[in-house]
Amino acid sequence: MIRFILERAVQLVIIVFVVSTVTFVLMRLAPGDPATILLTAHNVPASEEALTALRKELGLNEPLHVQYVNWLRDVFTGHWGTSYVSKESVLTELWNRLPATVELALAGFTVMIVLTLGMGLAASVKSSGWLDRLGRLLALLGSSIPSFWLGFLLIYVFSVCLGWLPSMGREDWTHLVLPALTLGAGLGAVQARVLRTQILELGDRNFVKAAKARGFSRMHILFFEIFKHAILPVITLLGTNLSFMLAGNVIVETIFSWPGLGKYFIDAITQRDYPVIQGYVIFAAVLIVGVQCLVDVIQTAIDPRLRLR
Repeated sequence: MIRFILERAVQLVIIVFVVSTVTFVLMRLAPGDPATILLTAHNVPASEEALTALRKELGLNEPLHVQYVNWLRDVFTGHWGTSYVSKESVLTELWNRLPATVELALAGFTVMIVLTLGMGLAASVKSSGWLDRLGRLLALLGSSIPSFWLGFLLIYVFSVCLGWLPSMGREDWTHLVLPALTLGAGLGAVQARVLRTQILELGDRNFVKAAKARGFSRMHILFFEIFKHAILPVITLLGTNLSFMLAGNVIVETIFSWPGLGKYFIDAITQRDYPVIQGYVIFAAVLIVGVQCLVDVIQTAIDPRLRLR
């Protein structure tokens, strides 16, 4: 297990290096000059002298290879630069917005787990009943409806028409309901079908027939024999979705004006705030790979075959 964790740690360092390099190159190839955008935003004439002074202040007058070496050094020393706009440390800004993203991610993850387990188990017990047909319909809708459209639909119904829930901001728990449903409903419906399929496929295995021959009840076989095997691929999906939720769901946070990492990233793109964009990408990469490593460890602990492998 220790060797496994060390291998994942080495992979994390390699991924951070590759992601930082690709991000740096793409940002320099993207159209738009940060100095011009900053001067325009502050109503300062973008004269040649002002542009030259600002580029020197931001370090944009250095050759690209010097900028890259400085950026790479900062990444691995924990100093991710200073925001062009707010003049604050990028790492501090990311940490300040992380709680809002974690709150939304955990709420959406809870919705996703409830739908996955509830609909998946119910549909597998009555594989040809109305619950199964309802789950099939919801899975189809969840995989075909874009999250931004679902978010606008929920806002129209529950905020505009009914007036039950707020549509923007982050104040109390009522502001969390619609973003969490938008984030977790579609994914939960799709994963419920995956769990249902896994349970039905395992129903004909020899260990299930042996459990039936020993006289175990149907519910005992479902929860204590089949479920621990059927849940393994679902854990992979849950971990993947959770990692992207923690990295900041850009669409959902933008629709609901949720002050998390995703909205911060979109604002940085519009302002060509290079340090923030690069820092966010690295931060998201670390979160995604870290959660994936945790999922691998959990699966290895649950399934003895993975430990032997």
